[in-house]
Amino acid sequence: MEPVPEADAAAARFQRFAGTEGARANLKQRSVRGALFVAAGGATDFVVRFGAIAVLARLLRPEDFGLIAMVTAVTSIVEGFRDLGLATATVQRPDITHRQVSNLFWVNAAAGAGFAACFCVSAPVIARFFHEPRLVAIAIVLSLAFVWGGLSAQHEALMSRQLKQGELSFIRLASTVTSTVAAVVLAARGYGYWALVWREVIRTALVSLGIWARCPWVPGWPRRGVATGALIRFGTELSATHLLTSLIASIDRLLIGRFFGAVPVGLYRQAQQLLMVPVDQLNAPITAMAQPALSALQDDPERYRRYYDRIAFLVALATVPLGVLVAVYAREIALVVLGAGWGQATAFIRIFGVAAAIRPAVATSAVVLITCGHSARYLRAAIAHSLLLAVLMCAGLAWGPEGVAVAHVSATVIALWPKLWYSFLETPISVRLFARSVRVPVAAGTATLAGMMALRHLLPPGRDLPALLVGATVGPALYLAACLLQGEGRARLAVLGGDLRGALQRRVAATG
Repeated sequence: MEPVPEADAAAARFQRFAGTEGARANLKQRSVRGALFVAAGGATDFVVRFGAIAVLARLLRPEDFGLIAMVTAVTSIVEGFRDLGLATATVQRPDITHRQVSNLFWVNAAAGAGFAACFCVSAPVIARFFHEPRLVAIAIVLSLAFVWGGLSAQHEALMSRQLKQGELSFIRLASTVTSTVAAVVLAARGYGYWALVWREVIRTALVSLGIWARCPWVPGWPRRGVATGALIRFGTELSATHLLTSLIASIDRLLIGRFFGAVPVGLYRQAQQLLMVPVDQLNAPITAMAQPALSALQDDPERYRRYYDRIAFLVALATVPLGVLVAVYAREIALVVLGAGWGQATAFIRIFGVAAAIRPAVATSAVVLITCGHSARYLRAAIAHSLLLAVLMCAGLAWGPEGVAVAHVSATVIALWPKLWYSFLETPISVRLFARSVRVPVAAGTATLAGMMALRHLLPPGRDLPALLVGATVGPALYLAACLLQGEGRARLAVLGGDLRGALQRRVAATG
């Protein structure tokens, strides 16, 4: 028998690792099991992050958070496309080779180093824009995140391709816990805003190291003639979209920081983080499975529709009640969680609560465009929505920072149906299917909103903690009851419960 060339052996090992046949054959079980692991990790991560927000808000000043928010308003522009869309291209591609992913790895690594260098050079410009010289050193240190991200983008994509979101969730959780402990220690010792800076640097470094440790793939050297052009074109269109959306998403902090200073942008950012952290944790188990799973089903329209219907329902089911709770109890959340000095964040928390009840389900349209390969249409839809949001944010300046925040909700409501219609063209999904998928959570959320508003007015004023505890206890019960009172809601929850039980039983049998 002739010896197998080393390059061929590496390619064979890669195909065993990166092929999607196993995932497609057992998609439902892998998806549910992966979602359970991500949910468990996400719940723990939420507790850690939520506790960190409460502790650090008492150890640091709003100005400290504002300084970091000013820099991250710029870094997040690059953050959205630092992998150049190539990680998504790796996940979305039905078939991909070792040499192709190796080429993409080196592109990502070079891009990460390049972004870091550009950001260091731009640090004085950022400081002058905000009239804050302390931002120079902050920006230079935070630029390290781009280097780490570039080195792990393709490894993370390969793990996602195999639906290994449970392992990724554990890596992120361990990194969050470690970096949060470090930040609290530094803040308690008087390091001020540097505690927040080093939290981000430590977290990104640990995530990258953890992914490298768990992904058994070693990239080869870059080569010519391995058909990476189509992947790079797909990634380029995604990158342009992410650049645009990241830029528009950062305009709020740029405008508030520029015209109103560090304290308002600190209040704004903490309110946003306070809400988006739990929303992300609720969403993560669902959306983490959606993209690789739907990518694997792109040539099976009927299964694709069934899977998306379940995804959209779960996203709305998880996020609508949280948005309702936050919108109703915004004042109590600000004073109890952040502390007595954060009462001015109430308006921001309430506005983001309304946005959290609407935006996550609508955002599933982007997953459809990506997994169906419509990256150009994704870019055009993002351009239209981003321009609308930018105009509304600039107009909102007349009403102060709160007016800028309202633009998020206004843009989503105004563009809702046109965006869905355009996103679902030439895909297996329709606006009617989307509406059917979310109608049970939306109806239950509306009923819950009415009940919680009435409950809040019945409680005596000035009792913030008891009022919040009552709302957090009664609200979910009202929401569940409102879902079960609908026949369709009972049927959907029964199916969901059956899937979860089946996944747990198979997991126990496999480990037993």
